[in-house]
Amino acid sequence: MFQTRVAAIYIRVSTDEQTKGPSLEAQESILREYAKLNGYDVYNTYCDGGYSGKNFDRPELQRMFKDISADKVDVILVWKIDRLSRNTTDVENLIDSFLTPKNKKLVVTSINFDSGNTTGRMFISILTSLARFERGQIIERVNSGMQKRAEKGQWNGGIVFGYDSKNKELIINDIESRIVREIFKLRADGKGYKYIVNILNSKGVKTKKGVHLVPLPLN
Repeated sequence: MFQTRVAAIYIRVSTDEQTKGPSLEAQESILREYAKLNGYDVYNTYCDGGYSGKNFDRPELQRMFKDISADKVDVILVWKIDRLSRNTTDVENLIDSFLTPKNKKLVVTSINFDSGNTTGRMFISILTSLARFERGQIIERVNSGMQKRAEKGQWNGGIVFGYDSKNKELIINDIESRIVREIFKLRADGKGYKYIVNILNSKGVKTKKGVHLVPLPLN
């Protein structure tokens, strides 16, 4: 007797992608419709919102792997392969060392291919390589843009004590700059960083986020 296979829906969007392409809700809707049309029972949806696809270090993805290991899931459904990972090695190891030995498979619904046969594995491998290539290009463009901004004297982001960022430029903060000069003077006098931090903490100096420079030592 035919047994309905149980599917896990995996969806992801990184912070930079939240305004581009299908949202998390749209991805889930697409995958649920695919599962319905292809006779899969959906066990659960695993959603990693705001996580990069560079590796498998994602909480919901790891939870899904545990459920697969416990034989609660037979099939992983993803809209596109880059939702799962942009790392070719990770995807190949997942298929060859984890899914295939357990008679389970990965399905990429946008191309309607799965890892259950040689052709499907080939196309998934190609798409993962393209996703990795795309990620590399994005990194290069970002780094190039940051370098050009730096060459123009513009700030690339982040919080710097002693300065305020306004219109992509660092402006000296008069109050904080006095503290910075004090730090350099204490260091020039041979004081260690712990001594300097304790001096500043005793004066109530805090970071821009309103916390002590480091936790105060216990007595």
